[in-house]
Amino acid sequence: MRLPRTTLRARIALTAIAASGSALIAVPLLVGPQLRRNYVEQSQQALLAEARLMAQVVLEPMLRGATISELDTLVDDASREIRARATVVAPDGQVLADSAVSGYDALLALDNHSTRPEIVQALRDGAGRTVRMSRTVNRELVYAAVPIRSGGRMLGVSRVALPMDGVESQVAKLRGAIALSLGLAFAIAALLSAPLSSSVIGPLRDVMEVARRFAQGELGARIDVRRDDELGELGRIINDTAAELQARLAESQRDRARTDAMLSAMDEGVLAVDHGGLVLVANEALQRWFDLESPTGRPYRETFHLRQVEEVIESVLQQGTRATRELELTSPGRILALTGVPFPDTEGKPKGAVLTFHDISARRQGDKVRRDFVANASHELRTPLTSIRGFVEALEDGAVHDPQTAVRFLGKIRTHADRMAVLVEDLLELSRLESGDRSPDWEEVSPNQLVEEVLTSFSGRAARKSLTLRRGGPGAPVVVTDAERLMRILENLVDNAVKYTPAGGHVEIYAGCADVDAETALIEVRDDGPGISPEHLSRLFERFYRVDKARSRDLGGTGLGLSIVRHLAEGMSASVKVSSEVGKGSRFTVTLPREPDPESEAGPQRRRAEDA
Repeated sequence: MRLPRTTLRARIALTAIAASGSALIAVPLLVGPQLRRNYVEQSQQALLAEARLMAQVVLEPMLRGATISELDTLVDDASREIRARATVVAPDGQVLADSAVSGYDALLALDNHSTRPEIVQALRDGAGRTVRMSRTVNRELVYAAVPIRSGGRMLGVSRVALPMDGVESQVAKLRGAIALSLGLAFAIAALLSAPLSSSVIGPLRDVMEVARRFAQGELGARIDVRRDDELGELGRIINDTAAELQARLAESQRDRARTDAMLSAMDEGVLAVDHGGLVLVANEALQRWFDLESPTGRPYRETFHLRQVEEVIESVLQQGTRATRELELTSPGRILALTGVPFPDTEGKPKGAVLTFHDISARRQGDKVRRDFVANASHELRTPLTSIRGFVEALEDGAVHDPQTAVRFLGKIRTHADRMAVLVEDLLELSRLESGDRSPDWEEVSPNQLVEEVLTSFSGRAARKSLTLRRGGPGAPVVVTDAERLMRILENLVDNAVKYTPAGGHVEIYAGCADVDAETALIEVRDDGPGISPEHLSRLFERFYRVDKARSRDLGGTGLGLSIVRHLAEGMSASVKVSSEVGKGSRFTVTLPREPDPESEAGPQRRRAEDA
């Protein structure tokens, strides 16, 4: 039998009145202790946050070795800001600062705090909380402490405390407010018992409406919680659930954005495919190298038409193990090292594959340069050594008894030994220049004076070869540079010009300005010798590179002179370049700034020399 509507309302009214009366009596008895514990817990949580803040405040002063007085002043100021007692304790328990105690002597007189419960717990667990009587201020306090760390180093403990009587006062106020609320609720329940059913149905409808919006994906919707009963709790649970889902979605989006940013910033290419071969990720470097357009979501076979890439992907997908290959791209001239590893796909599905494309072109080129250098050096040393061995064997076979032959052979041996000595000396000099062991000696230098010295030094050789050696140009401005390095550059260039220019030719050292403002000095070594073919010009400053190897060796060249010139110039903010035409001669140009460039390698070297 269905009860009349009025009877239901009456029962609801009686139930509401009875519940309100019971709550009025039970709440102070049951909720009071829990309220106190909750408020103490909240106070401790707030104090922990303030202790962590205090730890950050004193971290930097403690790292730089601040005195106890400085720490105490800093802690006193911070204590006034947070309106709580603040203490800083060393790892051994010594009190370094305390807002309740002033003065260096008073701090030293305090008991060692190493056995305080909150200190012990903070050092052991990372955070300490307790409520106890303070022997320092003789009051019951709520304590919270956290360690002060820098990396793996323990610097001390930051502790913050509040008087318990303040907490009790707040709890009492809350109890009074709750009692007043319950009294009002009882009165209101008695007055509104009749329409109570409507007040229950209304919130239920609100909950149902918001739940429906959640189901449609609108996680930003919230229930306006105005009740503390089951309906209010239900609303809060739904609101918390929606907030948690929103937070996780936002974190997922942030993780994706961070991952995309890292992949975009990488110089290496990254490719990820799922178990079916669909491209999941292809970062910017990979798209740039292979000129890809929107590869995500497409099968990798439609994106890459390279056998090595397909082999690595198939190997990883089928065997689930690491695979590596090397890939040479002819058009951009790159050598890539491919590494593929498996990664788990969504639950219950096979694994996918992640490939990294690392550009090892520079490493391969460096290996080639080292191999070429070793081969060239070995060849250059082997030739004179073979000759010396041959002459020594001839002398041992009897040529030593023929004075004329012996003298001639010994002269050959000396020539080849001198050639090896020059080669070794050039190699050592080149090694020192490349390692940067010696910084430039900066001073004001007149290039014109160095040109005159070089002309005087080579005038005899030029005359013996019937060459005209002269100076040209209006003269170069004074520059700040390394005089010894500049002299060696000019000597190397003039030596080559005199060596390779045939008899009757001309060699000129031109000195002038490279610009109208005379901010850059220019020195050129010009000759009208045989010249150099264009295909050789780009490699002329490489180690052991010779245009005419046979002629260069006959003239005593090691193939390292121009490489040394280039390193000497680069080490002092200068530059050297060459222009030449077959049959018309060559021109080597050295450009020197008035001051070294502070952004170049030479600039910091100069500053270090000046500081010394």
